[in-house]
Amino acid sequence: MKIKQLNNKEKGMAIAIIIILLLGGYGYLRFQPLMSEVDSLERQKQATLNRISTMEIPDEPQEKIDEIIAALDDQEKAQEAIEDNAARIEMQLAPVDSQELRVRISELARDSGIRIRVNEVLRQEPVRIAPSNNRRTTAADADKEMNVPVEAGWIKRLAPGSMFHRPLQRLEIDGDYPSLRRFIHGLDDLPYQVTVVRMNIEKLDISPLRGMSQLLKTEIVLAL
Repeated sequence: MKIKQLNNKEKGMAIAIIIILLLGGYGYLRFQPLMSEVDSLERQKQATLNRISTMEIPDEPQEKIDEIIAALDDQEKAQEAIEDNAARIEMQLAPVDSQELRVRISELARDSGIRIRVNEVLRQEPVRIAPSNNRRTTAADADKEMNVPVEAGWIKRLAPGSMFHRPLQRLEIDGDYPSLRRFIHGLDDLPYQVTVVRMNIEKLDISPLRGMSQLLKTEIVLAL
């Protein structure tokens, strides 16, 4: 049937049906995405409400604000004092590659009546941050200075890579007790700080002459 064969009433009904179909299609295409967005916002709102319902609000601090500020000031002053003390100590340390200090130590041993058997640099394996199961060791981690625990001992805590790294000198010396005592106390008079971090003393098998002191074989590790 052709449109021309329809009467006016039938033409009006056909036009009305076409308009209804167009409006329905437009409404579906226009409002369906909006309904999906509304559903998503509704789910987000419900999740937020669930989090709020289980949230624990911390108790109001009992300390007064003035007391907290005063405590913070004390902590800052303590940190400044520690930094100043560390700076003064660092000024007393010799350069890492200082040969002058090693020569002074050898001269002190000779002047104290000590015979040096071995005088060498004690080299240690650098300490590094161990990789964990959850993350890899990055280049930034490799450059960080590690805080070696006290239980590891000062020899390990002074190794390269530690935040306390200092060069170590190992000596094997022979001498009697008075000579060894002069040498140890003489370290305090050197221009740079020298610390004894390990000392092992053994009695030499050679018996002393009558009226002479027993000779001692001593291993000393010095932090320069």
